[in-house]
Amino acid sequence: MEGELSRLWQILENTLPREVLNQFRHYQTSRYNRQFSTIRDRNRRKIRALIDEQLRKVNPQDKWVNNISSTIVPDRVLKFLALGPKFSIDLPTRLISIPRLLADVEYIINLNSALSEEGKNIKRAQTTNVITNHINPRKSTNNIYQREFFHCRNYLREHQELLVLRADKGSVTVLMDKAQYMELVDTLLQDTQQYKHLHRDPTTKIQNLGNSLIKSLANKGHITQVQGKQMYNYNSIPARFYGSPKVHKPTLTLRPIMSCINTPTANLSIFVTNILSSYLSTTRSRYHVEDSFSFAGYISEIQLPDNYVLISLDVVSLFSNITLELTLSAIGEKWEAIACHTTIPREDFMAIVRFLFESNYFIFNGNFYLQILGSPMGSSSSSPIAEIVMEFVLDNALIGVLFYIPLIKRYVDDIICSVPEDEVTYLLNKFNSQHNRIQFTLEEETNRSVPFLDTRVIRASDNKLILDWYQKPSASGRYLHYLSNHAHSQKVNMVLGLKNRILRISHHSLRQKNLRLLHQLMMENGYPRNLLNRLIYGSSSSPPERQRNGDTSASATTDVNLIYSSIPLIKGLTNALISLLRTSNVRLIPRSEFKIDKLFSRTKERINTMNKSGVVYLVPCSVCEEVYIGQTSQQLKKRLTQHKSDIKNPKKICALADHTRNRDHLMDYDSVQVLDSERNGSKRCFLEMYHIIRQVNSMNYRRDINNISSIYTYLIRFDQLSEREMARPLSGAEMGTLDGG
Repeated sequence: MEGELSRLWQILENTLPREVLNQFRHYQTSRYNRQFSTIRDRNRRKIRALIDEQLRKVNPQDKWVNNISSTIVPDRVLKFLALGPKFSIDLPTRLISIPRLLADVEYIINLNSALSEEGKNIKRAQTTNVITNHINPRKSTNNIYQREFFHCRNYLREHQELLVLRADKGSVTVLMDKAQYMELVDTLLQDTQQYKHLHRDPTTKIQNLGNSLIKSLANKGHITQVQGKQMYNYNSIPARFYGSPKVHKPTLTLRPIMSCINTPTANLSIFVTNILSSYLSTTRSRYHVEDSFSFAGYISEIQLPDNYVLISLDVVSLFSNITLELTLSAIGEKWEAIACHTTIPREDFMAIVRFLFESNYFIFNGNFYLQILGSPMGSSSSSPIAEIVMEFVLDNALIGVLFYIPLIKRYVDDIICSVPEDEVTYLLNKFNSQHNRIQFTLEEETNRSVPFLDTRVIRASDNKLILDWYQKPSASGRYLHYLSNHAHSQKVNMVLGLKNRILRISHHSLRQKNLRLLHQLMMENGYPRNLLNRLIYGSSSSPPERQRNGDTSASATTDVNLIYSSIPLIKGLTNALISLLRTSNVRLIPRSEFKIDKLFSRTKERINTMNKSGVVYLVPCSVCEEVYIGQTSQQLKKRLTQHKSDIKNPKKICALADHTRNRDHLMDYDSVQVLDSERNGSKRCFLEMYHIIRQVNSMNYRRDINNISSIYTYLIRFDQLSEREMARPLSGAEMGTLDGG
């Protein structure tokens, strides 16, 4: 057509006067542009209508998001963020991480010990073919959720003053001003009864004290040398502080949380947790309730005396108010039973607990603080310590109570009990007099009922107790959305799990009402009506006999030889890989990688590059263009110190040391880069080899990549070329595609 138009235009130029031809050209161009604009605008409206129709199917609820910031956020952004951090989106092809995908594949292949080397190569070739067909050519997508994701990301990047956070309770997305968040944190940290500002980083000191304590236990024979070796920590980092907004409270505050992963006390905390949890699991007090199911079985046998009422007691900020002295008293009181679960003498165990309490430090905004009161939420030992403290308080509070209590049960700091109507105030005062820091709030029954866990305990007309399924007023009703990129079986199992919960908890007279409520909640979360009718109403509305009798042996048992591994959930690729790689003893779990969670703010302190451990790193030469790539399970700063030491020792054979010695070059340690982070050692080694091959100017030896199969070469080279393509700026048309323009 272009050729024919050109030929006809040449004829016209040779036939018509130029003035007439120019007028004709102008007329044709104007008419074309008008027609093109009309068609373009009509098609854009159609596309927008289709997008809006798809987004209406998502139907996010207003109660799922709470904008308490000073910014008027567009509805389009609010509705997308309302879907919650777990809402998963199909991973764009251009964002698939080939090295991490291949590291997962190689790890899974090596899990199958029955495969010969030839069999492994066949699996590698098959998976490489599947991956290649999926990513080559890089397909453009028309996924509206991807478009909404990138639109929200661009908006949040333009509004750095906004924070997107998870609410403390209720599964609600909260948008708040960064300045407001910092002000609330400052208010918490300025409480001198709770926190103390430190002038320097105590990590090394506390790490050494913890290791000395472990060594002492091993030398005394209280733990084995092997146990001691597993507990030593040489790569610790400070705990990192952050807060979750309590938007369900009348006054906005934050719940203080400490991320205690890999801290100097982490291993000792886990050690104490295992001992106390073992004691708690075998020596449950008469007050303890395991979960809602066991509570439902217990409550069905109870009929209250006349003039008795139901009350609920709750501790105000339990974790923040547990003192060291109270903890030591509670453990000392229970020591005879706890001692059955450990070989450590009482005094040594108390010394460990004291050390844990006195070492609760953290970093926030570059400053270090010590928590001088309470057991931090986020520490593994806090939960069993809270359980034991509550047992101790409850035991002492009930001493001297002269009236009969037919019902008293506790789950952590929530207590439900039944007392004579005129003794409610007395019992509350009795509980609050046990310790000045452990103070209880009271909720009396309304309409002859009180909430407890996810149930509502109802006192029937004959004073018999029945249970109803209950959702707190703060609950948003947001669950895993049907349109989220998760396995269909996971969504079905969630609905069936909630149904089973209702059937096992609710009194038979209340089940149909609760099933209708469940149906409505799932409809709000995008589940098709027909599917819900089939799942909720299409089978028995009575709890399964086996579950009613507590016999789960036939279904709850799992194969102890089963190995679980995960693989990224990528539409059109994951199922094919699972079909190729699964075996009788390896269970592969798809994991969602591209979730709205990526848009949520990271309020925890970033780990300094030099303090990172379990990394693949790159060190450039300061003289030439060559680079060294390595991996380490240690902190990066320690590994670099070892490199510097190796250079001075001629006996040490290492590509970095040899390059420095033989060429008289210096490495630029200040420009070190972390290429990948991976805790799994075998995956990290694979990633190291991958990056060495990818790097055209690597100084590493050939033997450093001997253990990676050449079958992956094409994908590595493809990834190398794709990175250059990814590095170029997006064109206006491409930006429009991502943003739904």
